[in-house]
Amino acid sequence: MTNNTRILILILSSCVTISLIATLGFSILQKRNPPDLRSSAPAKQIALLEKAVAQHQSVFLSPEYYPIIPARILKTLPSHVEASAATVDIADFYRLNRERHFSLLILGTLPSSAALVRHFIESPLWVLSDVSPWGYTLLPTMPHTSATAPWSPPTTETLIRDYPSANKRAEWLIASAENLISIRRMRDAEALLKSAKDITSGRKEHAALLAAQASLAAAQGRWNDALASAREAHHSDPQNTTASEILIRALTECGLPDEALDRARKLTEQTKNQETLFLLARAANASNSKQEEIEALRSLVSMARKQHQQLGASLTYLGQAYARNGERAQAMRTFQEALSQPELNEEQRALLNHLIEHLRPEDGIS
Repeated sequence: MTNNTRILILILSSCVTISLIATLGFSILQKRNPPDLRSSAPAKQIALLEKAVAQHQSVFLSPEYYPIIPARILKTLPSHVEASAATVDIADFYRLNRERHFSLLILGTLPSSAALVRHFIESPLWVLSDVSPWGYTLLPTMPHTSATAPWSPPTTETLIRDYPSANKRAEWLIASAENLISIRRMRDAEALLKSAKDITSGRKEHAALLAAQASLAAAQGRWNDALASAREAHHSDPQNTTASEILIRALTECGLPDEALDRARKLTEQTKNQETLFLLARAANASNSKQEEIEALRSLVSMARKQHQQLGASLTYLGQAYARNGERAQAMRTFQEALSQPELNEEQRALLNHLIEHLRPEDGIS
């Protein structure tokens, strides 16, 4: 491989990595330990769904809600397969919407659902009408009617009425703020976390607040603040996975790769999932531990296959790791498989094609 080729691969890889990290990394920053409040049934959402169905309205419900919905209501909704496809592909959603004319959208907190909400709130067709620890509610835009008034944080009086316990109010504020961070409503998230700070008293709630503050700082690119908050949250509650994950990412971003890698190894030993494997790969990359990065990414891709998750970003990242390690043939095969993934956009495909061309041996032999 010539020096010019290596330089071009490095440049192109950096371009691909920017969008890749946005794809894979953003959802990781939003992972959290479910607070007790969120682990309870979303009574308000279920009541709203039942009312809409009783009025013969058409409802879209993201698939994470399906296991807790009564069978009689499920019959009126799109199938689980249709809902799952529509959640990960906006074109599928709009095809379904043309058939059913949804008058209510209820979306949960999975990264794919939050991504759908981010699309909707940038569209003039939908209005965000509610945010809670359990997810989001949206309505179609209907000009000149109060029914489409956009969501705003509840008043203190309303929260006290709904949650007389200060701890429960703090949980509601923290979990809702995390969901706002997921859809990039940072100012509203900041306001909720400020309110939570005024009433948080218990050790567990304090750690959850610090972890949410770290998540907000990370989402805003304030990595030193994220590092400080994550360290304090992890010290207060070592079992808080949000704090652990953001701490690893912040250590990497703040130029402390060896500590990040050490913590990522320990976290992956305790919990091996797509999030922890991604963080291990990132930390290994920062520490120039190339083989460890490749192994983490191979495990990440394997896990994504088994769970029928999108593979484009993970395969792109794995191909880059192979290329950096001088494994040209493996890199080309991986990039070619990434090209077959439907979720990649045209810019990403063009960059991958450039990488493949410059990895191709000069004698034309694969």
